[in-house]
Amino acid sequence: MNLKLGIVTEYYYPLLGGISEHVHNTAVRLRKKGHCVKIITSKPQWAENGASSPGVIRVGQSVSVLSNGSVARVTIGKHLIRELNHILERERFDLLHLHSPLVPTLPLLALCKAKCPTIGTFHTYFDRSLWYSLLKGAVQKKLIDKLDGQIAVSRSCIDALSRFFKIDARIIPNGVDVSEFRPDIPKLPQFDDGRKNLLFLGRLDPRNGFSMMMKSFEIIKSRFSEVRLIIVGDGPLGKYYRRLVPERLVRDVHLVGPILEERNRYYATCDIFCSPVEKASFGVTLLEAMASGKPIVATENSGYREILSGEEGVLVSPRDAAAFAEAVLEILHNPARGEKLGINGRQKALRYSWDNVSDAIYGYYEEILNG
Repeated sequence: MNLKLGIVTEYYYPLLGGISEHVHNTAVRLRKKGHCVKIITSKPQWAENGASSPGVIRVGQSVSVLSNGSVARVTIGKHLIRELNHILERERFDLLHLHSPLVPTLPLLALCKAKCPTIGTFHTYFDRSLWYSLLKGAVQKKLIDKLDGQIAVSRSCIDALSRFFKIDARIIPNGVDVSEFRPDIPKLPQFDDGRKNLLFLGRLDPRNGFSMMMKSFEIIKSRFSEVRLIIVGDGPLGKYYRRLVPERLVRDVHLVGPILEERNRYYATCDIFCSPVEKASFGVTLLEAMASGKPIVATENSGYREILSGEEGVLVSPRDAAAFAEAVLEILHNPARGEKLGINGRQKALRYSWDNVSDAIYGYYEEILNG
């Protein structure tokens, strides 16, 4: 049975991140199965194009807001509700898949206006929420209970939501393209000079640990001179974080900005992937590094614990720059161990291929529609 599917999300290219990857990769694979998939999202204010991308319907403007220790996105627009209503009436989807369905504005509005079955995927881990505490009864009745199906990308998402709501979500994790991210991808020649490369990849925002990464790198550099740090990512606070790079390390810290097309080559070029993230519901970048066959040093949080074990990398206490540096140095001085961690990581990542994940998602669609 070929379906007409709508995917509603605040995050899609050119915005980079785990939800954008999830939406894109599942949409690509569902289309290959013969389904018609439309992605409903907004247009970032700074984007010059993207409005006419095939299979993408853009409505309103995406703006950034600070939320949960990170920079989140919401959609604004003078006629946003009317435009969204028009899209839903025109397209007549068989099913709407809403990413972060409790989050303003697009997913939440689509859930309220939907006339077809809906499935919501929860992506976020949080410690507390004043909004949920005050409105949990209304949110449960008006939003959560309205969903025909619930997906969570990890147990940590369910744990966070269960503090406030009755959740009956199926865990279907994020995935990774194991053909795009693999150990035999060519390295970037500008960084292939015999020096060791550390890679930090992610948005430059409070919870992703850039400040701690710089403190750790100072320790690492003082004890292992032939090493550089490559920073891939940006964000509204990018200028602030760039100023945290000490003058004496400017030549050894390479801030290359956001990368999409050649992201796999940055993983291929690094010797260790570093992820000092304080909060995470999952860890798409961990999967990408594992699929690329790279050892990982990361900070312990609820999302990372579900993916990374001592067989693929090292988890250290959050905000402990010295411990993070020691873990990196131990692998730098013991490359055989790093190679073993990378081999194990690749094997685990194969279980998270987007083909497997999209099959599980479509199987859930069928259950909801047939039920």
